[in-house]
Amino acid sequence: MKNLLFITYHFPPTGGSGVQRGLKFAKYLPQFGFRPIVLCADYRCLKQPKDYTLLKELPPSVKIYRTFTLDANWFFKLLWGLKLNKVVTFLQRYILIPDTEVLWLPFAFLKLRKILDANHIDLVLISAPPYSSLFLAKYCKHRYQLKVCVDFRDPWSFGIGRKYLKPPSWIANKENNWEKEIVTLADKIICVNDKMVDEFRQLYTKIPAVKFCSITNGYDEEDFSISTPLKKSDKFKIVYTGSFYDARRPLILWQALWELIEEGKINPQKITVNIYGRNTKNFVLGEYQDNLLIQKIVHFYGYTPHTQIIKILLSADVLLLYSGFGNTEQLNSPAKLFEYLRSGKPVFAIIDPESSAAEILLPANTIFLANSASLSSIKNTLSELYTQWEEGKLKVSPDWEYIKNFERKALTARLAEVLSSIT
Repeated sequence: MKNLLFITYHFPPTGGSGVQRGLKFAKYLPQFGFRPIVLCADYRCLKQPKDYTLLKELPPSVKIYRTFTLDANWFFKLLWGLKLNKVVTFLQRYILIPDTEVLWLPFAFLKLRKILDANHIDLVLISAPPYSSLFLAKYCKHRYQLKVCVDFRDPWSFGIGRKYLKPPSWIANKENNWEKEIVTLADKIICVNDKMVDEFRQLYTKIPAVKFCSITNGYDEEDFSISTPLKKSDKFKIVYTGSFYDARRPLILWQALWELIEEGKINPQKITVNIYGRNTKNFVLGEYQDNLLIQKIVHFYGYTPHTQIIKILLSADVLLLYSGFGNTEQLNSPAKLFEYLRSGKPVFAIIDPESSAAEILLPANTIFLANSASLSSIKNTLSELYTQWEEGKLKVSPDWEYIKNFERKALTARLAEVLSSIT
């Protein structure tokens, strides 16, 4: 069995959707000939929800090294409380580059040296974001001549974070050069969808195309081995899991909902929208936070353990997926999408029709697609869903053979093939 050094900033018991990919890889890789040795930030230092149930999924062979870090989010919370939002933006845009997790690097480097000296490592897998973690790839490559595989969960230079922060050109150029250096030295670049692969290939035409490949996010069949009684609710229940952030702010949805209520097409007493995850009510609702009807319909729940989330998905009438519109959003295929698919529930997808998410969802036969840039499209789709529910006709016929392609164990087998190809 080969030893794989797996570098990932967030790892259980840190919770959140971004943790699931690394957790499932670590869980299943030993079945395919790789023993993960994990380097991550100490969860006790992080301003991040904790889910201790996730640790039960890891086999005993997985060795975890946790390091101290300075999590800037603690400081940011203080500044936000003092209404110093511009100070936070300044620090993010000009000082803490490429991301706030750069503060982890001094501690990560110290621990990395100890790990490499104490263990025989066959190759390295680094998960990004945070993109600052990728500087560790250079050290592993140049100092120890190790094979390095980089797993991009989100794009860097052409991602939504760059679009939202709008750094000055000299910083953007610096980050572009860093990305080019990392992509060039890495032995393999994994992306979470084909559109991201295409973007990288167009950006770096001199790098062999075979260096890039895609392994999507997925679902773990073991997570769904639970019995959830099907209860007919007297309300049309829409469920969203995860966080709204940056440009992904669903104000157009609340406008559509309000207009349908005003037009008498939706009974406000017979619909509920439940949002689970780290969210700020005033950000998500915007000007609708003072609308009494919207307040009664939309309910916010904090971070919820993953085992509970699965039960919540299975009890919903419709699952909400939301993202913006445009080139950057077309690269988006959020991790929740795949658990939505496995639930077999109708998916109300307010997304760019040209996006990777739409490309993945459409063959599954569970999607009700609305253009995220079109109020009329969202209204028509929501009205259709509500009417079908009210008439007892809201059903989908999932293509289970297609959906099985996204099972985590099968995806980890694919990862093992990629890793073996570079060793």
